[in-house]
Amino acid sequence: FYTELAIKNNDWINNFPEIEVTPYTYEDIDQDEYNPEFVIKYLEGEIGEKTKASDILINYSDEADWDLDTNLELNKLQALTGGSQGYRHMYFSVFGGLLKAGDAPKRANHFFEMSKIAFGKGDNYWGFRFAARAIHYLEDISQPYHTYPAPLDVLFKKFFNVKKLTVLVTNAHYGYEDFNGYLFKHKKDEFYNLLPEVKTVKMDDVVDGVIKLSREARKDFTPSYRETMRLFPVLDNDREFITLEEQEIIRVANSKESQILIDLMKKDMMLGLGYLNGFFELLRETCLLYTSPSPRDRTRSRMPSSA
Repeated sequence: FYTELAIKNNDWINNFPEIEVTPYTYEDIDQDEYNPEFVIKYLEGEIGEKTKASDILINYSDEADWDLDTNLELNKLQALTGGSQGYRHMYFSVFGGLLKAGDAPKRANHFFEMSKIAFGKGDNYWGFRFAARAIHYLEDISQPYHTYPAPLDVLFKKFFNVKKLTVLVTNAHYGYEDFNGYLFKHKKDEFYNLLPEVKTVKMDDVVDGVIKLSREARKDFTPSYRETMRLFPVLDNDREFITLEEQEIIRVANSKESQILIDLMKKDMMLGLGYLNGFFELLRETCLLYTSPSPRDRTRSRMPSSA
């Protein structure tokens, strides 16, 4: 849904000519470490069939959550992020930058570079699919829980018990996302109405852009955490993982007391959409303008211009 919103502000993606689904042929190029059990799936049908750029971006913007980054030993600090997936999908900078953890900016840039390679080969399918992976990390970083481990008072209180800290913050994190997910599903119009207010943030460098986004999103972490715990006190548990009941989510979502948290979510959504606009413009300028269409594509329309 997040990706769908972003694409609505980028007509060139919606107007892109049909794309042929192509096999993955980048094993020798992409030497990064991934979950050995990860299997590439094709949601749009068989290789050789046709699809749309917008569908590729929407379908695969959560591919990085399909166990691509699980079961890895990346860094000793990954315990603070719940494992290798969290480590690759977050970026923390604590105590004035003395402690940094997380690879989300690097992962976004890695797949942006892979996207450029694919477009350079005339492989529009994997050009957009790698771009979809890249924007996953960008979208994650616009969510405050991906930018800070815990409020400072909680961090100091639990710092010497990583297990309890992880359980507590995981409860808050997933509770926040379950609530946000309910809003996306049942109150879509409220988020569609944000689009005219989104301001594009120019992005010249992906790593730098994602780090800047994390700094902005981080400002909303502590109030988001406090509001999450206030609305759902059952999550304030450092001994066992808690899953919110749907009826409780519905009750809170339709109460006036939830408005502060909803407004924070909308603010961070608008922030992320601004950076996504900047990323899509960078994608168009640096990838698509020098792309040579494949032989099949040369008989079709030219590359679309910017909206």
